[in-house]
Amino acid sequence: MDKQRIQELALQAGAKLGGYVHNVSLLQPDGTYQWDEDRHTDTTTMDLEKFAELIVKECASAVNSRDDSDTGFWANIIKEHFGVEK
Repeated sequence: MDKQRIQELALQAGAKLGGYVHNVSLLQPDGTYQWDEDRHTDTTTMDLEKFAELIVKECASAVNSRDDSDTGFWANIIKEHFGVEK
């Protein structure tokens, strides 16, 4: 999954970026653990309906960009299925 793109959509839906969260990955071959940092996304202020709408539009856009007919037929099917306006 594209965590960065999902975070961008969450922010568009009203989520806020929080502090850094330290994540530990799997044990490395040399016996150490590899640490990385991610920004925590606070979703308590997020509009879930807006977030879902943005995901549906993103999916429809991805399908539309691969639709050789250039009619947007499949993108419109996806949007209609989820009740998202064009």
